[in-house]
Amino acid sequence: KTRVGGNIVFAETTSNNDFLHLVIAVAGHEVNAFTKVFFNEDEVPLTQDGSDSNGIARLFPSSGNKYEGKARIKKHLGTDAQSADADLVSEVTQWTTNHRLRGISYLYARINFDSDVYPNGVPNISFEVEGRKVFDPRSSATAFSSNPALCIRDYLLNERFGLDADSTEINDTNISAVANTCDETVTITNPSGTEKRFTMNGTFTLEKTPKNILQNMLS
Repeated sequence: KTRVGGNIVFAETTSNNDFLHLVIAVAGHEVNAFTKVFFNEDEVPLTQDGSDSNGIARLFPSSGNKYEGKARIKKHLGTDAQSADADLVSEVTQWTTNHRLRGISYLYARINFDSDVYPNGVPNISFEVEGRKVFDPRSSATAFSSNPALCIRDYLLNERFGLDADSTEINDTNISAVANTCDETVTITNPSGTEKRFTMNGTFTLEKTPKNILQNMLS
């Protein structure tokens, strides 16, 4: 789980430049959830309000904040069966039903220009994201996890952005043992409470070597 920016892969204006439509790609794989959205350093209060034709929750600003009625945020988690955003297709002629971005998680933001709300122009948009769902050999379940052993196992096996290792090269007995160690509860003093012994939260990009990626994951 981490805060990320993303890459703007499409931008267009409509209604005499009143609306700016942005498609911001976040990851080259499916993610579990977008938990927060930020405009610059402001967290945008969001509430789920209906759903589009894809069944993906549509997020609108809740009442009582300056972005109410001035932004529309829609999340797409990046499934392989993902459909094009219905609202974007209906409002922007260049975006068609063929623009599905399958296997790419992204947010579609429509910004309604208002110099009082956006005095410095288009805001820098970032997100708090829960990343990939990973397989856990201990339970045979696939779910979101920040357990380092499970995330590293997923990277070793992944054919799209990992090392594409064969399952026979992975010792799941050892992976399970290390995953259990990571999940052990330890006591902390400031603030007081407990937490898991090891978690991994972060991102990587593919211009880095696999060695560097694994070293960063292990750190």
